[in-house]
Amino acid sequence: MSFSGKKYRRIRSENVEELVNATNSNKNLISMLTGNAPTFSFTRIDDNTFNYTLQMQNGSMSHDFKLGEETEMERRDGSKVRITYTLEGDNVLKQVIIPKGGGRVAYFRREFGDNGAKMTITMDGSDIEATVYFEQVE
Repeated sequence: MSFSGKKYRRIRSENVEELVNATNSNKNLISMLTGNAPTFSFTRIDDNTFNYTLQMQNGSMSHDFKLGEETEMERRDGSKVRITYTLEGDNVLKQVIIPKGGGRVAYFRREFGDNGAKMTITMDGSDIEATVYFEQVE
């Protein structure tokens, strides 16, 4: 698992604003995926458990999850979502985010390479696909 413990920072994105606007999603998502460049990491704790850490200018957030098990997480805006992660091979981490209380389901697919990562995002109700590119920083 080449990505465990490594930090990544966004370097560019495509179609994020178009996807969010087409699905009437939370506008904070646009700034998070296109604004300042936070770093993230996924660190394997054991065979089935990972820690996700997101470091931003105004703080950080972290949570542990088990592959294939739904977990609840609170977003920076205070809303809650249910998240399920799955691992495909050694370098593809998939994430499904379901807003509590309704909203559009979002699908994230992170493919990790030797020096970076590519994340594709799709949402229910749209055929637009957004892509975010990351460079490895540690």
